[in-house]
Amino acid sequence: MQATTFRVAVTAILCVSLIGCAKGGDTTAAGPKIPDTADGTIKAVATQLADSHPEILWEALPASYRADINELTATFAQKMDPQLYDRTMAVMNRAVQVLQEKKEIILQSETMAMTPGDAEEKAQAVGSALAMAQTFLDSEITTLQGLGAVNWENFLATTGASLMQQVSAFQMEEGTNPMDELRALQVETLESSAETAKVRITAGDEEPEEVEMVRVEERWVPAEMAEEWPDMMANARQKLEEMTPENMQQVKGQALMGLAMAEGLIEQVAAVDSVEQFDEQIGPMIQGMLGSMAGAMPQEG
Repeated sequence: MQATTFRVAVTAILCVSLIGCAKGGDTTAAGPKIPDTADGTIKAVATQLADSHPEILWEALPASYRADINELTATFAQKMDPQLYDRTMAVMNRAVQVLQEKKEIILQSETMAMTPGDAEEKAQAVGSALAMAQTFLDSEITTLQGLGAVNWENFLATTGASLMQQVSAFQMEEGTNPMDELRALQVETLESSAETAKVRITAGDEEPEEVEMVRVEERWVPAEMAEEWPDMMANARQKLEEMTPENMQQVKGQALMGLAMAEGLIEQVAAVDSVEQFDEQIGPMIQGMLGSMAGAMPQEG
């Protein structure tokens, strides 16, 4: 039970982080109108995403789906242990701060030289990752109070858009524009009725994909999503029910111990003053962790 609850708590934090985050005012302008056809919906979503407007994803959801997400977010914020959540965010914030301060030492180290890619690519990747992490950490979602009052559409329209722009800028530096395929997306209606449709989606040189769509509360969504949504929500609610005060208290010590270990490693990096010192003191630990990860992966042949 303890391990299960611990995984629920940590997974919930990570999922909340991945959903999207933002900072800014409490309201946004009215969202773009969603077309009343399946192909029109897909084209509208693709176009808005290409223009760094991820809030279109929220607008395209059926009203009950949005209500489900809001309910789950509020429930998590209510049930999550405040000290554990705050400590997690504090460790993340300190990690980004230290990595930013020691970035040049890390990039010049032999440890980093052993990782795939050339020096320029790795420098760009590290810089982009740290910038995106800071964007997240600057948002109010890093407090339970802010999370409990989150307006997901507003969040996606602000920091969510910033994150998309950061990803796009990084990939453009590598010679590709991830938004080009979205703008060039081709959608063809193969079958259509009042409640169902089948469309063929073509993106760049990839093989066309046929997708079944259904109408749910005046919104067109993939049929597979509509079929799986009730079970997904039921499973999420069940996981949240496991986050009782008693269970959270049982796993709190274990979780805080793990965070303390992470803090110790972070402070070791913070104390490094040279490339040689980093390779001597931190390198072996990183190589050990990478070796453990590689050993845990299934081997072929």
